[in-house]
Amino acid sequence: QPSIVARCTMQVLSQHDIDEHQPLLKTAPDDPQDTDLDEQHIDVRSFLVACGANLYEYYDFALLGFFSHEISFSLFPDVPGATAIILLYSLFAVGFVARPFGGIVFGYFGDRYGRKSSLRMAMLLMSVPTFLTGCIPSYEYIGYWAPVILLLLRVLQGLSTGGENSSASIYIYESVPRNKRAFWLSIFGICSSGTLIASLSHVILQNTLTSDQMVTFGWRIPFFLGLGLFIFSLWAKNVLKTTETFSHLESSPYIHHNPITYVCSHNLCLLIQFVLISSIQHASAYLLFVFLPSFLSSDVMRGYNIDPDAYIDTYAYSINCINSVLFLPLCVLVGYLTDRYGAMPFLSTSAIMITFSAPFLFYGLAISRSPILDWFLQFLLVMSCVPMWGCIFFWYINVLLPDPRTRVTMYGVGYNLGASVFGGTASLIGASLVQVEGPVRGMVFTGIWMSALAIVSICCIWYIDHREKRLQRIDRERQRQRIGIGGDKSWSQQQLEGLKAGGRFTSTWYLKQLDPITEGSYETLPTTESAEKILG
Repeated sequence: QPSIVARCTMQVLSQHDIDEHQPLLKTAPDDPQDTDLDEQHIDVRSFLVACGANLYEYYDFALLGFFSHEISFSLFPDVPGATAIILLYSLFAVGFVARPFGGIVFGYFGDRYGRKSSLRMAMLLMSVPTFLTGCIPSYEYIGYWAPVILLLLRVLQGLSTGGENSSASIYIYESVPRNKRAFWLSIFGICSSGTLIASLSHVILQNTLTSDQMVTFGWRIPFFLGLGLFIFSLWAKNVLKTTETFSHLESSPYIHHNPITYVCSHNLCLLIQFVLISSIQHASAYLLFVFLPSFLSSDVMRGYNIDPDAYIDTYAYSINCINSVLFLPLCVLVGYLTDRYGAMPFLSTSAIMITFSAPFLFYGLAISRSPILDWFLQFLLVMSCVPMWGCIFFWYINVLLPDPRTRVTMYGVGYNLGASVFGGTASLIGASLVQVEGPVRGMVFTGIWMSALAIVSICCIWYIDHREKRLQRIDRERQRQRIGIGGDKSWSQQQLEGLKAGGRFTSTWYLKQLDPITEGSYETLPTTESAEKILG
């Protein structure tokens, strides 16, 4: 019987693709018992659980933004209006700062003990601080302890949210048919419509309660729904199943004992690129669906105390709800087309549209005096982002995360760092620019900021796409010359070695070139003379 190392080496040298769904230690990759992933049926209940967790994540995190006006009066009654809102947005941003740490913690559990375990743990943790936020006494009862408690609860929310999104995304990617991944992940992506539920709750309460009732107890009601997520999480324990990818990794020596250390030592450049690429996704979502309705309906940000004729759109949150619904089927359509034509056309189109339209549309919203025009301008902004929103989750995992051994950690840290730096600060930057520059100039600069992020994101995407094609050409050359087996180094092998440190690899290329068999963690594994000779 060959040793584990020898068997792995035989598979690498056989030139068969080492796909993330293929058992890494199997010596017969064309075994007829293999699952045909193109015909694989999705587990609907598990899929709905993952989507439900993502839906609640966006609902939970957006509540503080939508009820910023009421909460700021409850927790900062002695602070002037605009400053109180900025302070609350600062607390809003603190929750995002904690998200990468949640990605590290839950990424470790996801890559070591399974995606199912990390997702369920994140859901349980996320429900508790949400419920407790609604129980915080107001400033008049406990003074400045009220915002301090809110700060601590936002940190807990950030930790849990950082683990939930990464675990759920990877869980769905590894559970659905290979030829329909973009489609199913687009459905998962539109669960960001949890912001719609948060916005709708604000509309209902605003039209049901008086202003004093909203400040006193109305804003607390949506937070009490965190109790429902706790019950949902307990039920999900019996629904979620271990993904086939992790079941293969679990029985192989490829699994890492410290995924974050491996990511930082081997994939740091790729991690930075992940953060930059995700910037426009995070910033656009929170600028359009959290900051914008707050700006349009806030007398403070519209400068009503300076200009009594300033227009206050009382339908802003209703408009926000309408646009939050209209874009959902279009995102699913983009996901369906991405499975056929790839993600690059949609990502490029979206970035170009945002770059050239955002400053002008934000200017139009600043000077608009009609709710219909406000709706139309926000709708145009949303439509410019739809091609990106519909395929970006698929692109992240399919292109940036080919290695299943560190997939949850890489996604959790990279995605949530982007959310912290660009998503959590989006509303804060917008409100600060409006306060410093005024309603009109501040909105224009906010649009310019959004355009700049689109440029940075698409430049990174184009660079990675160009490099990927180059690596594929080099890999084909290597396969033709059988480099590495005979010991001769040609120009192609030198190129491969030069790109190894910070390059982006397909799953096959990655596992062949960055051979995990020789890592220190597995030095105690049995070896054979032939395997050691081949591996050098």
